[in-house]
Amino acid sequence: MSLSIQLAPLDLTVDSTAKTQPQKIVAFTRSLLHTEPLYATSRLLEELKLLNRQKMDADTRISSLELYRKITLELSHELELVYGEASTPLSREGAHSAALAEALWLETGYGYKRALVDLKHKLFNLHEDKQHSLVILRILESLKNQALVNYLTYTAPPASLWSDLHKMYFHALQLSLEDVEVKPHSLINNKTINLVYIQVLLMNLANPTRLDKPSIKKMAHYVASLAKYAELRGMGIIENANGVFLIELDSQKSAVPYLKNRNTPNVETDILLVTVEVARQIHQQLKYIQRNKHISEAPLPTTALDVVDEDLLTHLIKYFGTNSTRAFPRLEKKYSADLAIGLEASCILFRSKKRINDDVLSEWEIMNISPDGYALRTSHLFELAVNVGDLITIIDHQNNLWSVGRIIWLSAKPDHLEAGIKLLAPSATSIAIKPQSKNEFNNALLLPDIKAVSEPISIVAYRGYLMERSVIDIKTGNKKSKLQIKQLIERSGSFERFEYSLIEHELS
Repeated sequence: MSLSIQLAPLDLTVDSTAKTQPQKIVAFTRSLLHTEPLYATSRLLEELKLLNRQKMDADTRISSLELYRKITLELSHELELVYGEASTPLSREGAHSAALAEALWLETGYGYKRALVDLKHKLFNLHEDKQHSLVILRILESLKNQALVNYLTYTAPPASLWSDLHKMYFHALQLSLEDVEVKPHSLINNKTINLVYIQVLLMNLANPTRLDKPSIKKMAHYVASLAKYAELRGMGIIENANGVFLIELDSQKSAVPYLKNRNTPNVETDILLVTVEVARQIHQQLKYIQRNKHISEAPLPTTALDVVDEDLLTHLIKYFGTNSTRAFPRLEKKYSADLAIGLEASCILFRSKKRINDDVLSEWEIMNISPDGYALRTSHLFELAVNVGDLITIIDHQNNLWSVGRIIWLSAKPDHLEAGIKLLAPSATSIAIKPQSKNEFNNALLLPDIKAVSEPISIVAYRGYLMERSVIDIKTGNKKSKLQIKQLIERSGSFERFEYSLIEHELS
């Protein structure tokens, strides 16, 4: 397999030259720290484009790129604070920030790819392995960061990203550099091409379209510690296909579950990623958190709570440990529906006598349905704000159904947005609730039990507002009641759903 990677073309007609003297690069990057991030990134991109399109020796190019790397990391972090914390679809500022971040990592990757080509043409090199390892590692890191921008904006990484990723790894295999430790000056822990390559694959296998943005960031950080437990190996006998993924190094796609692959594996260019031990390690950490979270005298380490949480760990076990199949078939449909997005909007909808309120509804088209949910799309993006994990009320006009659900995945396209909905209940009652430790009532929803699927009666409230085993006051119209909150049923970034029981009931 030849090394045919995407390169920025050389431009020998440009009059100005790129900064390559270390003191000039340092002075330039320091000046950017005192300017607005969007402008600073644009200026940095101009310099990188100039550097990547001029001919120079490999050593100069690599040393220049390494000097630019610190400001690249800092500016990409500043941009992420905008697009990485915004609802979907992105505002104009958020979209601009994401586009600049993606362009920044794309251009950084171009620079190191050009350096790799320069190294191939170098006649005599005492540090060939060391330089090759660093350059390939940097290319993989650039692709990883570019993919993270895509995940945080719920867009799919381009096919060229996977093609370049696999070609870089295959090139490292040919040079026997995949396990060579690279010791960057700015990092404490050494890295290998093998580990970074696995991290990029794990990020995609984690199915980030089904995670909210804070969880995507945690996942991207967490896979760095998980990569060492994954195994890359050649084709061979597979006793159990769970946690085994096929990688076609000559393809334009990421790893796929081995059982879902439709092509005959090629022993020359296909390899396997085994994540069984990854899932086992995650399961051990999940058990540790569950065992210790209620023990005040044995608090969890701060890092254990900051990096991961129970919901994220459960999600990762699902996608790293087993090759799941769809529980229900989906039937293609084409008709309209309205959505009330967020707990507050749903409470207004179920409380209002008129019910239909344009202020809290958005227009969507149903693409397909299953017994437990919908796949929707909308091109009405103005003033729309959606997040994975949001509670919704969907009004299915064809069947005249009012159902409560949650958004479980998002996919942003150039001119429309797609979303997956998991249904929670066929109806709801809008109520006001107040824990005995608080002074003011807050809005919530009561959901009925669903005996067919053994779903108990439940209450939906803002995340963190209720606690298990607590007693709360509720108001429903003119009626007042007391409820005993039981166990947590599910949690998202915006709401929690608890099982409850009625303690006492009275008229106002």
